[in-house]
Amino acid sequence: MNSDKALDTLNTTRICGGNIFENAIAISDIVYADKSPNSVIIANGDLYQDAFAATPLIHFPRNAPILFSHANYIDPSTVSQIFKLQPKGVDGVHVFIVGGISYGVEYYLSTLGLKVKRISGTNFFDTSAKIAEYLGFPQNIMIVSSEDYREGLSACAWAAHMGDIILFATRDELPIYTRNVILRTKNANVFIIGSTNMISKNVEMEIKKLNPKFVDRISGYNPYDVSVNFAKYKSPDGKFGWGKTNRDGHAFTFTSIQNPFNSVSAALFAHLGKHAPILVVNKDIFPEITRNYIESVKPQPKPEPHPPFMHGWIVGCSDTISVHVQLEIERSLSIDEFHAGM
Repeated sequence: MNSDKALDTLNTTRICGGNIFENAIAISDIVYADKSPNSVIIANGDLYQDAFAATPLIHFPRNAPILFSHANYIDPSTVSQIFKLQPKGVDGVHVFIVGGISYGVEYYLSTLGLKVKRISGTNFFDTSAKIAEYLGFPQNIMIVSSEDYREGLSACAWAAHMGDIILFATRDELPIYTRNVILRTKNANVFIIGSTNMISKNVEMEIKKLNPKFVDRISGYNPYDVSVNFAKYKSPDGKFGWGKTNRDGHAFTFTSIQNPFNSVSAALFAHLGKHAPILVVNKDIFPEITRNYIESVKPQPKPEPHPPFMHGWIVGCSDTISVHVQLEIERSLSIDEFHAGM
């Protein structure tokens, strides 16, 4: 057992399973300690695009954690976790398999008495489009880079929180699958998550030519900036974005830029419990933009501090988010630290 498991502070809780498979299991243990999910999602733990695309399935009525499988093999610990969680079933479905996972894994789960539904396409662009179709083409669409996950990490939390879909584009091309979903979505609102370094202005113009109802971009100078700007963002109609700009008690999930899969499994915290946005950090660096943002939204000091307070989920062991960074996050979140410094 990794010693990092015990490293919690007054305002942070660390989830450290040792790898992405065990982290996902540990997150589902926390969220479903006293209840069962309606279903479980199994995503490919080797392909971040499949995993990102799966995150809106977390939302109601599935209320599902995301666990991971290898393409051709599912760990016994993951299978054991499915039975421990005892999913109730959504239209009889206990397990959703998303994307590039072999039919052998699907068959094996079905032999254990689980009803399995597969949502997958010829590639991850197609898989994300098929998820959009399965969900009835939700009005709000997020588009992230298919080539670099870093500026799209925070999209996972919002997808889980509201069931809004994630689609993909390359820097210079809008794939046909993504294009077709936009065209098939009634009054589509399209939100590009990331800078023009990830998805170009030309692609943005292509999207606008499809005549969606609304197009906007949540950008930034780097992935940390993008995640902060997403936490602040609220669309003009008020239906998309966290809009966390007021001084109040807030919870955040901190995930490492080095690992996209922890952001996927941790998106469950945005759907149930504290409904926490994802803020991205570096293994050894707590970005100044993130520190400044947290200190701008935490409650003003009072002579006798009282709830609501701040909280941070730290997802991953010290090899993805160091103890030093966790302690910096703790100091930033602390109302007592803020009060003492005034």
